[in-house]
Amino acid sequence: MPNQLRSGALETPVTDFHTPGILDGKVTGLKVLDPTEHKEKTSLLEVNDPFDVQVSWELTGAATTVAGGSWVVTLYSDDIDGVGQMTGRIAGPAVIPITGGVTPLKFKYEFQVRPPTPKVGLYQLTVTINHSPTGDPKKVSEMFGYAESTPIDIRDVVVELEAPKD
Repeated sequence: MPNQLRSGALETPVTDFHTPGILDGKVTGLKVLDPTEHKEKTSLLEVNDPFDVQVSWELTGAATTVAGGSWVVTLYSDDIDGVGQMTGRIAGPAVIPITGGVTPLKFKYEFQVRPPTPKVGLYQLTVTINHSPTGDPKKVSEMFGYAESTPIDIRDVVVELEAPKD
């Protein structure tokens, strides 16, 4: 199954200068994982099962050695079929400390979504990535990013087909 990242971006305070190489950011992945199937990547889930959402991003450039503060990441869900009831914030915010270092600085976070949160429907998941100089989710800086998923289908019952026997 391909990466489920539909779109994503990460802006830094120097993005407006259009001068690459100082402090650049990008989202590198978004995966929906089924912990009941050995963390298999999936777009089809059962309503009674948990699921995990893993997002990854990075900072590059000369200023990564002085990067600090914390990332504040939050997972949202939006129904795209008009009937799904799993909408709004479904996980987070999580606060992830930033330690400056040699470029690239890579980050990854995995949300765990457990019943009763999953609801039947077709959804798009969005992760927001904010920077907080203090670690306070209510006090964020100009760095902001997002990652959007391809459609995720949550069904009441999934009938699994067995492989043919020899």
